[in-house]
This record gives sequence, C-alpha cells and structure tokens, in this order.
Amino acid sequence: MKKLLIAIGAGVGVVTLLGGGFVAWALDAYRADPLAQARALHDPRVVISELDGFLVIRPTAAPSTIGLLFYPGLRIEPKAYLSKLAKLSARARVNIVIGRPRLNIAAFSLDQADEMRRQLTGIERWYVGGHSLGGAAACYYASKHRQDLEGIVLFGTYCGSDISKSQLRILTIAADRDGIMPPQTIGQHASELPADAQIVRVAGMVHSQFGNYGPQSGDGQPSIEDGPASEAISEAAKAFFR
Repeated sequence: MKKLLIAIGAGVGVVTLLGGGFVAWALDAYRADPLAQARALHDPRVVISELDGFLVIRPTAAPSTIGLLFYPGLRIEPKAYLSKLAKLSARARVNIVIGRPRLNIAAFSLDQADEMRRQLTGIERWYVGGHSLGGAAACYYASKHRQDLEGIVLFGTYCGSDISKSQLRILTIAADRDGIMPPQTIGQHASELPADAQIVRVAGMVHSQFGNYGPQSGDGQPSIEDGPASEAISEAAKAFFR
C-alpha cells in the first residue's frame, strides 16, 4: 500500500500529461446514497455541519474530547460515509471530520489531517483513520506525526507504513467477504502494526459496506444487510475508544 501511495503521488506529473482524461476519471466518484445521507442528517444523536468544505459530525449526548480525522477511499464521495460515521460518532462518542481529498484521491492530500484538525476545538485525544486507500493515507500521516496522535482506525485496509515500534493504538475492521481488500491480505500485513493492535473481522460484510455508495467494481457479494454491518462497525469502535 505504501508503494501504491508513492506511485499515486508520483502520478501528479502524469496528471499534467494526461490532462482532462485523468481528472474526469478521478472526479467520476462513487456517489453517496441519498437515502442513507438523509438518515444521517436527521439522526438526533448527532449534529452534522460543513466547515471549510469538511463534513463535521458531533455526538449530541455529551461533550467529547476525542477527535477522529477520516480520509475517504479512492474516488468515493465524502458524503458516502455520513451514515456509517454518524452512527459510530453517536455510539462511541467521537467527534469526526471527514476529509475532502484533491481529485477524490487521498494520496494527493496526505497532510490534510492538519486542516481537518482545525475544524474541532476542545479535543484531547486525536485519531486518524480512513477507508481503503484513505486508511493507508491516514497511516502514512500517523507515521510522520506519532507524537500528535493516540491512534488509528482502519476500514477495510492495511497500514502500508511500518508503525510496529510506535505507541499508537490501532483498530482495523476487516470485511469477511471483501473482494477488494480481503481479510487475508490485511492479516499478512499485521506485522506493520504494534503487537497489541486490534483486528475485528465482520462476517458477511464487503468493502463497499464501509460506506453507502452502492456496489463497487471487484467487490464480493455480502451476506449481511447494511444495518447489521453498520452496527458491527459502531460496536467495534465503541469498544476501542472506551
């Protein structure tokens, strides 16, 4: 994954050469499911706002001093994560900022967590996280800012950066039927993480169920409905943050 990040970063020069074709491909993102988005916006357990172009989710039950800076997956609209992350925010009592990567590619915005951080005040414990390539971007950021963070939350991905000697707390949630990032592949990279890293495997879940953006090319077939998948994600996060 680290090599992939480097390759995509180097692709900035290629963008100049290929011009509009690449940009059109990158901007043709997987769009958020409007019904799931509406459910999140009307969830009384959270307050969702947009600040400087970033989506901010805050739990309403009680003030929280935990902040999660979240990088979206490759070519996935940030709003596609509102439903899953709103439930996570409410259950785990976490403030969340969803990034807006340049051209919908997290590798082009590796340090965007610095901008995301400015959208929240009163935070004492900072985490970064992300889905798929966004998770690898979050790990790369964490590897360069270990002193500023408490941990990392990964959705359907492995780290790609060796942080095994760090004191960071790690939660990886793997989808049992993920056709894009199978849990076996995630397990093969477990040595990149500290020995006490937590890996939670959700039975029947696929890669695209970490968000709400419809089927994704190359993914597996789920045997779990979206509701239970969201519950499993939230419960794993709740146990981790508390």
